[in-house]
Amino acid sequence: MKQKIRYCKRCLLPSTKPYIKFDEEGVCQACLAHEEKHAALGKIDWGKRKRQFYDLVESAKAQNAPWYDALVPVSGGKDSITQVHRLLGHGLRILAVNVDYGIKTEIGKENLACIPEMGANLIIYRPQLDLHIKLIKLGLEEYGDPDLLSHTLLHAAPLHIALRFQIPLVMLGENSAEEYSGETGEASAPGMTREWFTRYAANAGRDARYIAKKHDIPFEQLRLYDFPDEIVDSSTHTYFMSHFFQWDSEKHLEIAKSYGFKTLDQPGEGTYRNFVGIDEKINRIHQYLKVLKFGYGRATDHACEDIRNGRLTREQAKELVREHDLKPLSVDYTSSFAEFVGYSEDEIRELLEKFRDQNIWGKKEDGSWIIANHLEEATEMVRS
Repeated sequence: MKQKIRYCKRCLLPSTKPYIKFDEEGVCQACLAHEEKHAALGKIDWGKRKRQFYDLVESAKAQNAPWYDALVPVSGGKDSITQVHRLLGHGLRILAVNVDYGIKTEIGKENLACIPEMGANLIIYRPQLDLHIKLIKLGLEEYGDPDLLSHTLLHAAPLHIALRFQIPLVMLGENSAEEYSGETGEASAPGMTREWFTRYAANAGRDARYIAKKHDIPFEQLRLYDFPDEIVDSSTHTYFMSHFFQWDSEKHLEIAKSYGFKTLDQPGEGTYRNFVGIDEKINRIHQYLKVLKFGYGRATDHACEDIRNGRLTREQAKELVREHDLKPLSVDYTSSFAEFVGYSEDEIRELLEKFRDQNIWGKKEDGSWIIANHLEEATEMVRS
């Protein structure tokens, strides 16, 4: 019998999502966290949080660090441009760090170029490619995620750089445990900890130490992929921007556009938005694998955010998800990925198919794949 997916009663997050929790009424932790943060409810004093943010800025500036006062990890997307924006105008010396771990798009390069024009310094870190491609292939072949170590590098390398430059303030983006449903303690954390990194950046503990030991790779080669524990006792402190400001993609888009941020002419593959995930190609492979493994993709993530912010009804969101979420990978992505890592396109598709969860996917009479109760309530089990 096929497993039937349970969906949040307010948004569309499924029970297959890692770390998701529902309350007794069937509402997911992400919706409950959003309710807690909503200004109209008065449960969070956002004015007080904003003042705390400005106090941090002044404290960082007062330390007279030798090089920079604040570091921001950036992709060139609308969120990271907003993070830089909120640090401007305070006399800070800002270092933006971009970790270029895959296949940059042309529009991604153009949007990243906005950041030094805003008034921040920009460093682009590109890892040693023979090792990094080995890690991409290992992540895909063994764990069903080509971004497995890319994500840890994305989170860890800027922290290592902040330590080496003795930068007092690292301003991260959103706390994904809070915004997208995670453990309560980690969801309320104002900054990154080893525990948060291990669970959310390193895919349930598959961090650099784990990979080095299991796959006989010298850990010294993977040090920048791992959380720097020495940061705990250093003068460098990390904070999530979402702790101080409500996280809203549409508002961030408006801010980013004011600095020249460009969007696609049509929605990106796998979603209905034209301004998210447009800077790099391998993440589309990662998102498609999420569909195969958990039965939901990027359109669901975006629709759930829009439901919570009152921009879509649940029924409107369902229609958008049905249209975009389960779309197969196009040749544009498979051919680029194949060329980058040295697979054939047939090898890629065989590897991807290996990770389809047949507990939730079934085949129709014509041989096409289907999720039995996609976006509908789970009331009973379905026979395969």
